[in-house]
Amino acid sequence: MNPSDRTLYEVLGLKPAASAVEIKAAYRKAARSSHPDQGGTSERFHRVTEAYRVLSDPRRKAAYDRQLGHGTGAGSGAGGAASGTGAPGTPAGRAAGTRSAPERTAADLDRPPVFVPDFSPKNPPLIPLTLAGQQIHGTPRRPGFFSRIRSHAAGRFEAENRTLRLLDRELLEDYPAARLVNGLHIPDTGPRGGNLDVGHVLLGGYRMAVLGSLMASPGNYRWDGRHLLHRGRETTTLRLADAVRTLQMRFPECNVTGWLVLHSPNGNPFEPIIDYPPNLSRSAPAALHAANPGGLLRELRRFFAEGPQPNTVQLPVLAPLIDASTR
Repeated sequence: MNPSDRTLYEVLGLKPAASAVEIKAAYRKAARSSHPDQGGTSERFHRVTEAYRVLSDPRRKAAYDRQLGHGTGAGSGAGGAASGTGAPGTPAGRAAGTRSAPERTAADLDRPPVFVPDFSPKNPPLIPLTLAGQQIHGTPRRPGFFSRIRSHAAGRFEAENRTLRLLDRELLEDYPAARLVNGLHIPDTGPRGGNLDVGHVLLGGYRMAVLGSLMASPGNYRWDGRHLLHRGRETTTLRLADAVRTLQMRFPECNVTGWLVLHSPNGNPFEPIIDYPPNLSRSAPAALHAANPGGLLRELRRFFAEGPQPNTVQLPVLAPLIDASTR
């Protein structure tokens, strides 16, 4: 059989009666084996991605089943009203509108990536599929000799590696459309000028999180919404505000927000390192936030889930970010 003649179920090695859980598991297995980095081809990887995009969406799946002559039974078994993802105004749509925030977060982020602009074997993507399909790009920048003289440089490198491992372990697997770019070097478009070393940029949909990481020395830190204080004295925020402003100007289609992540030396992600004023709302919109690793994961999930089309991968935005990590 010609590969182009296979059904989407056959592309993932499934039967039409497959459940949503089986579809998701089959996609992850097929995506790994078909990826060009793992010996697959761009065309095969595209077919796998397209199969999951259709079969993981109850409405698309039901329409596809009707085309195949399977009726709507299989589609309703995989989702329909029970999944809470129907069209607005339908019982399923009304159910989706009443889901709790954690349920909406999981449902919105755990969807297959949709690449914009779309591509096909005859219309290749803006960047190679080996990059477009990869979730992690680049590595934290190891400080040079003169940088190591500064007291925070070595701790920053260790903290950035901790942030990278944290996001890889706790967030990226549950958010297939997320793209994490590490070790960026970008020119500052603000009045200070020069260049900015940005630890991480996490891109998802039309939202971008700019992350800086530090090891927290003994003693409490205090965050007032703009300044980080350690034992009453202002300390570095790694020019995160400058990076947020620069990237927001460069990518106006995105909502760009920064987080300063403070890691405890003992590795406890929920240690209460940072004090906040009683009147400071940590969920209110702001250009810059500060959090421990546990708080960061919670805030990032909410930030991306509340944005438009969180399962979109914007290739025109991802490409220059990757380029900035290789300079």
